[in-house]
Amino acid sequence: MLNWNLVREVGYPKFFYRYFIRQFYKRVLQQDNILKLNQGVSINLPRNSKFGTELFLKNGFVDWGSEEYLIKYLDKSKSFLDIGANIGYYSLLVSPYCHSVYAFEPDLRSIAALKQNAQKVDNIQVIQEAVYSKVGEMQFDISKLPELSSLNTKSKNYNNCINVKVDTLDNFASKHPDLKVTAIKTDVEGADTEVLLGGKNLIKKEQPLILSEAFPDSRVLKFAKELDYLIFAFIKFKDKSKMHLKPKFIQITKYPQGFRPKMIFLVPTRLHNQFLQLVQPHEL
Repeated sequence: MLNWNLVREVGYPKFFYRYFIRQFYKRVLQQDNILKLNQGVSINLPRNSKFGTELFLKNGFVDWGSEEYLIKYLDKSKSFLDIGANIGYYSLLVSPYCHSVYAFEPDLRSIAALKQNAQKVDNIQVIQEAVYSKVGEMQFDISKLPELSSLNTKSKNYNNCINVKVDTLDNFASKHPDLKVTAIKTDVEGADTEVLLGGKNLIKKEQPLILSEAFPDSRVLKFAKELDYLIFAFIKFKDKSKMHLKPKFIQITKYPQGFRPKMIFLVPTRLHNQFLQLVQPHEL
């Protein structure tokens, strides 16, 4: 079934042209697509990956423009932590702009594609672990789609769970004392806030720029305030009469009402002024 919001976002001619190509490769040629990103880097898109399909249809840059702002403020002498790396989109995207990339991914179905893509450059290290607010082992719920799999944080009984190794960002940093972090990205299907809480000491010390799928609820707002971080995001309005509008980049200071972010930036003090200048006029 087609996602008509995605169709409108991409544009009807471009969407159906790229949709035809994707389906032709998948069903007729039975081959994966390859998408060029930047700086000569390309990514292999597994033909059965829903996220890979979204990437191909949008010709990259799936997060409403967040990628461009992220890349702009990376420090090439430092490392990037990609939490929930999936097939390696963000890892590859930022690899030309960082000293090294640590790509964390626990799902075996994504690991093969992630490792294949990581081999395209020489500065990505794949770590087959989940990241959370505690160290040890946890159950990992295997969804039908790898990009929807998640840690079983509510102790529910699932038939399709496996045990995975879990680390925290703070513990990882303690094992890498020379680690210098320019930015962190998290996309872990509902556990993003726990990832941030498990990296509080690292974040205090390194002051990285953070791009996260965490929803800016009271816990995230409190976390940001305690660390003197500001929150920004590209947002879309929930009002159907405004859904056709392009995403707006705003500062978020309270629980979102009337709009929805896709990814949020948590911005350290050193970048406050730069991000405030990026905010677009809007009416909420």
